[in-house]
Amino acid sequence: MRAALHVMIVTIVPSAAACSADPSTTKAQLGALVFADTKLSRPEGQGCADCHTARVAFRDPETSHTSSMGAVAGRFGVRNAPTAMYARYVPPLHKDDHDQRWIGGLFWDGRANTLEEQAGGPLLNPLEMNNPDKASVVATIRRASYEPAFRELFGPHALDDVDTGFAHVTEVIAAFERTAAFEPFSSKYDRYLAGETSLSDAEQRGLAIFEDPARGNCAGCHPSRPGPDGALPLFTDFGYANLGIPKYGNNKFYDQPQEMNPDGDHYIDHGLMTTVKDPAQDGKFRVPTLRNIAVTPPYGHNGYFENLPFLLDFLNSRDVGSREVGTCSRSSPLALCAWPAAEVPATMDRHSIGHLGLTEQDIQDLLAFLQTLTDEVPSASH
Repeated sequence: MRAALHVMIVTIVPSAAACSADPSTTKAQLGALVFADTKLSRPEGQGCADCHTARVAFRDPETSHTSSMGAVAGRFGVRNAPTAMYARYVPPLHKDDHDQRWIGGLFWDGRANTLEEQAGGPLLNPLEMNNPDKASVVATIRRASYEPAFRELFGPHALDDVDTGFAHVTEVIAAFERTAAFEPFSSKYDRYLAGETSLSDAEQRGLAIFEDPARGNCAGCHPSRPGPDGALPLFTDFGYANLGIPKYGNNKFYDQPQEMNPDGDHYIDHGLMTTVKDPAQDGKFRVPTLRNIAVTPPYGHNGYFENLPFLLDFLNSRDVGSREVGTCSRSSPLALCAWPAAEVPATMDRHSIGHLGLTEQDIQDLLAFLQTLTDEVPSASH
């Protein structure tokens, strides 16, 4: 497989001492502390920031794994932890009246409608932070150095009631995730749209392929131009698709104890169907933003693709085979091998991808363009 791409992103957050002592602490500042607190797991040792790390665009820095390990050593979820950047723009899950497509919702399967709702999920998931209940989370907050800030912001009885206290915890995490740290719009492409820089020849060619309906047509699901109101592009239409990604046999979720995964290696991830109970949505997952795509491996809902060139090769050649796939004995060095079958073949997109006919130079140009979507400027979140 080809080499991965690496760029560093840095974000500044306030210290626990600063916020716990400052009566003017904002919800976002408090949320930054909760986000980073490694005591909010059972056993202690894992915070939200462990799987959404600022220096790598708020995704899991442990790229040797296809999914993130939870607080309990050896426990892994089934899905790749996505970047948390630009998540504030994801709308609630709904069915579009015009074309009857499902749009929005957080997590890969759209099961949370708000950042607040999403923030509570990992805290209580036994494969993630493994708190047994909301009471356990609130009890930890009551012992934290920043506990006075909760009472300053929400009142003296803010943490007395478990449900109310837990709601305050998810509220401040969501407030942090709505700060500039998560939406800097500071990429080279943003500067290009503002007329402040130009794209290289390779980047220009890549953009043309990205937007051409007869070639890459990537912009069909990942809009690349400002909206009618001038809003900067988010590089996602928030819809759902089944790309035909194969089952990833090395996913450590398959090795989990029976109580965590009763199906073992026969487990099938049904994606959106699990959320909306519609077989027509089987195996479909939300279209991710491509902002910071070059620094957020692995790729795909299950982390099947180790690096971006591997993913682009799949999107280009899924239906015709590739020289990059090591699943067959080649009669010659130039022979093509078939990609493994889709995990859920019935609803696979057979129209938009899989037989694009892009050349190796086209792929390299696309890679050059996608690297312009990496946020470049370190930003203070407060």
